[in-house]
Amino acid sequence: MHDIDINYADFRKLDLNLLVAFDALLTERHVGRAAERLFIGQPAMSHALARLRTLFDDELFVRTGKRMEPTDLALAVGPRVRAWLQEGADFLLREDTFDPAHAEGLIRLSIPDGLEALILPSLMALLRTEAPGIGIRVQPLAVENLPSALDDDEVDLAVVAVDLPLRNWHRRTEWLRCGFNCIFAPAHLQLPPSPTLADLAACDHVVSSYRGDATSTLDQLFAAHGLSRRVVASLASMASIMGTLRQSPLLTIQPDLQLGHLLDMQGLTSIPLCSNPPVEISIGGVWHHRHDRDARHRYIRERMGSVVRALRAPAG
Repeated sequence: MHDIDINYADFRKLDLNLLVAFDALLTERHVGRAAERLFIGQPAMSHALARLRTLFDDELFVRTGKRMEPTDLALAVGPRVRAWLQEGADFLLREDTFDPAHAEGLIRLSIPDGLEALILPSLMALLRTEAPGIGIRVQPLAVENLPSALDDDEVDLAVVAVDLPLRNWHRRTEWLRCGFNCIFAPAHLQLPPSPTLADLAACDHVVSSYRGDATSTLDQLFAAHGLSRRVVASLASMASIMGTLRQSPLLTIQPDLQLGHLLDMQGLTSIPLCSNPPVEISIGGVWHHRHDRDARHRYIRERMGSVVRALRAPAG
């Protein structure tokens, strides 16, 4: 295909709505009925016809009795105008049907380390069944680097569990809100059935990296009550955290998710974090608005959301 040098200034002389009016006139051969088809008044249609005649330097339609008969030029350009309008409608108004089974391409994700083991197995199982042509690449990114990575098109979708400073061209959706649980090994650490924040602050803590760093929503909760917790380890892997708890008198506070669905909880106890007011975390997805209408990206966002929502721990 050869590139065509388009003089865009020429289009300033052309009101493309005139071509719609032309097509309606050619179809109806009647000014009034053409006006009704376009939901405009007959004077407006007559004005459009006058402008068309000037544009084409031709009468285009001549009255014969009660009908407006097209001139030879109108009949000649009519099919080209109709084709142009149909192509424009296809381009602007119709969305391509999306078939996951035949979709291809790579989706680049950023998932916090602590959530990766909970999300990826189910997501990959879904994709291998529904969309085997879609590949996934996960790249670890610090929370503060996510907005620029989205802007620079280095990542397509980020899973976040922290408040993130976003711009008006970013999109965010919430998939899940949940409270927190305290997890520990009773063989190494004794806590009352309903520990207070003071009880928890007296313990040594191990944290996971997906909340960003040790200064988190939880630390703000402790600080609001004049307390602080001593974090002795920050680990990226949830499996490592669980293994550490089984061998050490440590405590971790994690979102109330179905951790036992994929992680070995043997020897560990989980009890709800009680606070007033209750504290929750929001888990959701963030992307650049350039991907809003891309069917493949929408499909991945929907599937990711279903996987995350399934992580909600059952009530009671």
